[in-house]
This record gives sequence, structure tokens and C-alpha cells, in this order.
Amino acid sequence: MSGECDKTGPPWGDLAVEQYFITNWDHSSAETPDQQRKRLVAEFLDLKLIPAEWMTNCEGDPLLIPPREPSMEEIDTILRPYRCEKLRWHADNIYTGELCPMLLRTHYSNDEDEKKRHDEMMEKWTDGKIFSDEAWWAVLDDADIFNFGSDWRRIYDILPEVSYPIEFGCITKDDHRYFIRYIEPCEYGEMRPFFKRDLAARKQSDPQAWRDDRDSVIESVGMTMQGSATTTYIFIADEEAFESGRPRVIYLDGLRRIVREGRMDPERDDFGSIIGLRMTTHELLEYTTLDEKYRVNGEIGKELYQLTEDDLADP
Repeated sequence: MSGECDKTGPPWGDLAVEQYFITNWDHSSAETPDQQRKRLVAEFLDLKLIPAEWMTNCEGDPLLIPPREPSMEEIDTILRPYRCEKLRWHADNIYTGELCPMLLRTHYSNDEDEKKRHDEMMEKWTDGKIFSDEAWWAVLDDADIFNFGSDWRRIYDILPEVSYPIEFGCITKDDHRYFIRYIEPCEYGEMRPFFKRDLAARKQSDPQAWRDDRDSVIESVGMTMQGSATTTYIFIADEEAFESGRPRVIYLDGLRRIVREGRMDPERDDFGSIIGLRMTTHELLEYTTLDEKYRVNGEIGKELYQLTEDDLADP
């Protein structure tokens, strides 16, 4: 994961995953260093709470413990081999709170004419209102680093920061402050009564639609719940995106599981309108497809909607 980089990352140890590395590194492990880094990245990605001092200035806050500065040996043997400075720069410049997703380009043609056309499409996509101001940090476009093809999830191996929620919540637990990456579906108690109220109203207003396809009605009304479960989203410029002019749009929960996904319809939307929709209403694109896990009978959907016999009864 090394390479020539024209951008420089922050001081060593400033990034949360680097703190996780040096805090949990096992020098006696039988794993190779690469194997141990891969395992620790996977563990870091599954953290539901991240110590706040790993991600913010802790000066003057008694609930934050100053992060440990790595030794030169730790830098050389644990941190530096993980990724190049350009990736560290990207990790340091992912702006949570801006309500803007990342645009990841995963396809790079070997044909020069086709590559030029694809480059022009990227410029057009990122030149619109809202997104253009954020493109300097939000666009991941480098054939030497991001040429993943269809396996876009490889981004998490080298840039786990892409998994961060667009808006971090914060809690205090055991006199320590944490950023929240993931909330269990069963914990959306404040929103669920409104969802069930709207579901009952929809059932009464169109009983035939309910009888014809009950689950579709529930999942349509449940988009507010799905929107709450969505912590981040990402645009993917893959091979199909360049062939069809329709980039992939993927909404994800805090554990990187897909909530909804689809392809942008250029007749109806551009990146700016999709970002604006999420920014102003927290809504998801209606024409995206709900993942099986989040459907009425899906393993997450059951916990999210918590439907009773009365909820499911015919009108």
C-alpha cells in the first residue's frame, strides 16, 4: 500500500485507526504484520463507539483522555506500512458534518480515448452545485489506489474512515466521551410511534393496495425508519456508471450494511439534488431498492419496524 503521494497526512497517531493499531497491537502474535493490521482494521470498522479523543482535540475536556503518541518504532513497523501519505491525507480530510458523501471511482479504462471520456464524465458529475465545493476532499479518483472494479468494499481496507457517519452523535459512558457509529435498530423508540401512525393512515386510505402487497406499503411508509438507520451514503463511479451515465448510490448503516441502493436517474437527479434531499429532509431516493435485511421479514427489518398483529391486520 505504499506509493508516491502528492499529499501529506497528519502527525502519526492523529488518526483514530492509528490509535486503535498502537493500542491493540500484539507484538507476540503469530500473525504476520499485514495479517494483524487486516484483523485490526476489521475490528475498528465494527466498533459501535469510538473514543472521542481519537477524533477531536481533547484539550480542556476532563472526559477525554489524551491519545498516546506512537514511538518511532511503532510508526516504522505498525503505522507507516499500512498506507501511503495520500490515503492518510484523505483520512484526515473526510469532513463529517458536511452532509456530503464520498464519490469513489472504481473503474479506469485502459483505452486512452475511453479514459478521456470517463474523465470528462467525472468532471461533469462533480461540477454541480453543492458537490463542487466539496469535491477536493470527497472525490476518490486515483487509478493507482482505487482501481477496485466491482469490489468497491475494498475501500474500507485502506480507508476505513469512509465508514464514518456523516453526522456523529456523542454519548458519555463511564465518565468517558464517545462518538456513536451505530445505534441498534430496536432503539429507535421515539420514531416508531410516528411510523405506526402513518402506517395505519396509509392502510385506511388505500385498503386495496394493502391487500395487494402489504409489505410494499409497509416498506414505503418505513422509509423514514430506513432513513434514520442510514448513517452514511456513497456514490460509486463503476464501469456500469460510465456505460449508462448512472452512478451507483448506496445508503449504509453504521456497520456498513446496505439499507437501500440503486442508480442515479440523470433525468430526475444529479449529485447535488441527492445531497440536497438528504441534507434538508434526511430522506432517501425513493427509486432505490431496499436491501433484503431491511425488508419487513428481514433480520434487521423485524427489529426496526417491530410490527404487531394489530399493525399487520387487514383494514
